[in-house]
Amino acid sequence: MTEKHPLANAFVPIAILTVIWGCNWPVLKVGVSEIAPLTFRAMTLPFAAIGMLLIAGMSGDSIRIPREWWGKVAALAFFNIAGWNGFVLFGVQQLPAGRSAIIAYTMPIWATVIAMYVLHEPLSRRKVFGLVLGMLGMVVLLGEDIRHIRSTPIGAILILCAAILWAVGTVLLRKWKPPIAQNTLSGWMMLLGWLPLVVAAPFFETHPWSYLGHLSGGAWFAILYNIFLAGTLAHWAWFTLARTLPVAVSSLSSLPVPVVGVFAGMIFLGERPGVTEFVALGLVISSLFAVLWQPARARAPAVAPMAPDD
Repeated sequence: MTEKHPLANAFVPIAILTVIWGCNWPVLKVGVSEIAPLTFRAMTLPFAAIGMLLIAGMSGDSIRIPREWWGKVAALAFFNIAGWNGFVLFGVQQLPAGRSAIIAYTMPIWATVIAMYVLHEPLSRRKVFGLVLGMLGMVVLLGEDIRHIRSTPIGAILILCAAILWAVGTVLLRKWKPPIAQNTLSGWMMLLGWLPLVVAAPFFETHPWSYLGHLSGGAWFAILYNIFLAGTLAHWAWFTLARTLPVAVSSLSSLPVPVVGVFAGMIFLGERPGVTEFVALGLVISSLFAVLWQPARARAPAVAPMAPDD
């Protein structure tokens, strides 16, 4: 019997991530154009978290976190939820949705680098080549920002910081492997990650709740999309992949997301990426393939263990 590639058993979660998170870049752009970034996330995260915990309860899972795991769950929440959302939302406010997606999904590259030190995964020449390609993609985008924005590329740097923080959280999740039901873990991570965002909102945003009665239909769609789809369903898919597959393989699942993000921005927002964006996208995608793809000879043995009923 031939063993399937690990991604073959994760097709549904990968498809969910590709479509929902890819399309969420223009959705986020619409949301933060009317709602201050931290306020936007403060409105969506707790409801998505409650949804995850309800799913856990209805599935028969305990929603309790063992006392000795609270510290590590809080750390994961800081990197994967608070850090990611805080930086991404301010960054996408300043950049086109497609460009934001390209920079954000360098995350697998950083995860591979971090995993080398934390999980002692080897660094091959292929991975070095891939990392160089990814860096070139970032240089292309950052250089374009410096030339055309005529200031420091703050938006790009914020999203790059978000990608690195998300990568740290992904590697730690794989390293620690919390003995907690996935929906329970995701729900509590979102709740804990929401707390610093809602506390910080009044310090970064003036009268953050004053305009909520004047939102357009597009802004309300962005809120609901980020509660039920990008918040609940896609987080379930991502954390399922992150804790059940090797870091490199789970990271590979994000490969199509920036492509969908670029074209979703073109379709829904009328963005027109130039040569720079497409060159950077090509470099990042090539980098991800080089860093994450495992040649057939390097994968697990071709013969799988026999099942009890074989």
